[in-house]
Amino acid sequence: MEHIYSNYSDKELLRKWGEKLQSLRVEANLSQTELAQKTGMSRSSIAEIEKGRNFSIASLISISRSLNMLDKFEFFFKEEEYELTPMEIYEKEKKKRKRGGYKK
Repeated sequence: MEHIYSNYSDKELLRKWGEKLQSLRVEANLSQTELAQKTGMSRSSIAEIEKGRNFSIASLISISRSLNMLDKFEFFFKEEEYELTPMEIYEKEKKKRKRGGYKK
């Protein structure tokens, strides 16, 4: 299944990110200057991002943290879970210590 965003150009996606960040900032009742102070960025950087100019992932993380939205990126940080194969289980059990005591 193809997602609709894959049809957008990079410029269009940056513009959409900027628009969304602007609406989240306004919703949080913050001016560009206040958000800039919270993130350690300049006000002009915030304005450029909101206009859809290119920005770094570090900027996105900083803004998301300041807007309490960092948890929206959970899928990047979540470790994949998978089933151990019988051989992996066997190897793991084999490495466990069987007794207490001092190793020499």
